[in-house]
Amino acid sequence: MSGDDTLFVREATGLVRDWSSYDAGIYAFLSVNIVTLGFYIWTFNAFIPQGSPILATLIAVVALTLQNLVYATLVASMPRVGGDYVWQSRLLSGFWGFFLSWPGWVFILWLWVPIYGSILSWLVLGPVSALFGFVELANFWNSSLGLFVSSMVVVAFVFVYVSLGMKWYARIQQALFYVGVLGLLIFIGGLLTTSPSQFQTAFNTQMDAWGMAGTSYNGIIQGTSVSFAPLWNLNWGASYKLFPMLLFWIMWTVWGSTLFGEVREAGEVKKMFGVFEGALLAAAGLAIVLWPLFDAAVGYTFYQALNYNYFVGAGAQQWLSAPTTIAAIAMGNGVLAKLMAILMGGWFFAWSGTVFLSSTRVIFATAFDRTIPEVFSEVRGRYNTPLNAILLMAIPAAILTVIYFFAPGFQTLTLAATFAIAVTFFGTTIACMLFPWRRPELFSKNPVSKYEVAGVPVISIVAGVYAAILLSVFYLWATESVYGLNNLRSMGFLGVLYLLSAILYVGMKYYRAQEGVDLDTLHAEIPKD
Repeated sequence: MSGDDTLFVREATGLVRDWSSYDAGIYAFLSVNIVTLGFYIWTFNAFIPQGSPILATLIAVVALTLQNLVYATLVASMPRVGGDYVWQSRLLSGFWGFFLSWPGWVFILWLWVPIYGSILSWLVLGPVSALFGFVELANFWNSSLGLFVSSMVVVAFVFVYVSLGMKWYARIQQALFYVGVLGLLIFIGGLLTTSPSQFQTAFNTQMDAWGMAGTSYNGIIQGTSVSFAPLWNLNWGASYKLFPMLLFWIMWTVWGSTLFGEVREAGEVKKMFGVFEGALLAAAGLAIVLWPLFDAAVGYTFYQALNYNYFVGAGAQQWLSAPTTIAAIAMGNGVLAKLMAILMGGWFFAWSGTVFLSSTRVIFATAFDRTIPEVFSEVRGRYNTPLNAILLMAIPAAILTVIYFFAPGFQTLTLAATFAIAVTFFGTTIACMLFPWRRPELFSKNPVSKYEVAGVPVISIVAGVYAAILLSVFYLWATESVYGLNNLRSMGFLGVLYLLSAILYVGMKYYRAQEGVDLDTLHAEIPKD
């Protein structure tokens, strides 16, 4: 603990451990749930047609289990608000903590609102509109203006959701999660009661009813020039290439790691690993069940061809590839089908808070360290929330969303955004690898310290292996155009964000030095709860 409480803004953070490990587990599962990010990313699997999504998911489970061990170790030793920033600044240095965490957790998350808005339009608003007979409205939701409106809905809803504090966030999260689970059960039931031949008839009939007679089941398959490998195959090369695509969905089991200063039992390494690994296995297991179900219900080749032609971003009719649309058609678009599509929206709104919540705690932690103005560490109101930190996410996100949709060329700059978050995780992995030597006394109190191989802590070996896997992923992201990340302008934009973070840190370090506050001394201490 800190030897000098005057280093920090105040003796304690003022935040309360309002969450149980169950609340954290739901948050972790929602961060990788298949209905939002999963279904969204699966539309792009068709662009690596020879890969097996089942095999790629199994590869992801093995790799991300290493990530979960890394994060569980650090959460148990330093269960503090701020997560990656706190660990990197205490195990590497204050500079590296700010340089690696702020682009990934703050700058980039300002730019992720349009992604959330796109999923809301594609998965919920578009399908529900079409199922009730408003096809033009469905197309609107997936137009540029419609996507902007849905993105602003996300900003407004999430601002309220997060501002209500951790206790109410957990209550709302659970309620919406259970609504979504009910919708998913109906969704699965609908797919279980159909076959490809039955679905073909239902699909063609529904296309006619929507005035889209030129779109047909066989027409979509025959009009797709790509040949798709079977759902399950042992093409390891193609499946490993598919693995980095799936990471856009399933990598985020540790998304809530910045919140564990507000989670009871956060100091127990086995329980923290259980939170992360449970989310990973649940998401992967559900995916491995659903892919064969899609195959049995609508035909895997059709599903891939539909995604190839109507992937998210393909245009106004991209809502055709939403699994909510597919299942509703399989169910005959009756009352139960419409109810299912509405209930599936519970997944989106339960998950939507992840775009701001985790990032606000990184902002709070850096302000508590005096690395940015202290005003962002203030906790106020009846809900005990860092409102200024929330505003620092919401206001820039809203402004950048306007720029994203109405400034020509800006969208191109954001293509590599996911890279920055993964780089943050890489920094934390390196910090964990060095943990036994950088903080030997603290590390010795962690149960994982008992395990060594030839005198080297096992967790350092785990972190080293995972770091190598991440580097291989970075190489593929940077060299293969299929992931949409290797755009030079976007990479340059990321470089500017990292340069900005370096300038901000150096500037604040100089400013604090003039006040008599040494940030190096401060970052040598671990803040109290």
